[in-house]
Amino acid sequence: MWNIDFEQAYDKRVGATEEQMARFVKEWNAELSAAEIEDIKGRQVNPFHKTSPFYDQYTPLDPAGWKLPQRSFPASYLDLLKYSNGGEFQQGKRLFQFFSTDDLREMNLAYELPEYMPNAVSFAMDGSGNHYMFDMREDSINGEYPILFAHSGSLGYEECERVANSLPALSTEKWELY
Repeated sequence: MWNIDFEQAYDKRVGATEEQMARFVKEWNAELSAAEIEDIKGRQVNPFHKTSPFYDQYTPLDPAGWKLPQRSFPASYLDLLKYSNGGEFQQGKRLFQFFSTDDLREMNLAYELPEYMPNAVSFAMDGSGNHYMFDMREDSINGEYPILFAHSGSLGYEECERVANSLPALSTEKWELY
């Protein structure tokens, strides 16, 4: 286990139980259910006004082919969930609002990550609309994935920034955002 030591713990929660962890590890990246697909389709709304020349060009996303990465989370992330199942912490100027075992899948689907950033998994946000994500496009290195930082309004590999080589590095370094 890595030394989880944030400067500020604004919302430290009870750690995930063994039962919660077992369910999470087994189900977080399962195939999308029919209900999830229908829910995502139901949220698709044409952003253009009916008088816009782009209105008829709008095509809603089709989540039927979306896949969450079929890789295992780093042990450091599973340790974090056992330490605090979600919660809010700060290190330097970086704020981390970690998703719980119950929220991670829902948040990744709500932000349509499989569409915009296949093989990335958002595990936290910063309170300003930015995601911290594991980049699972390549095999892990020493069990860890690089950490990406991207704004929800412009999700894509071209728009994101690589901010750390691992979760422990991200949470221990005093990153400056501004």
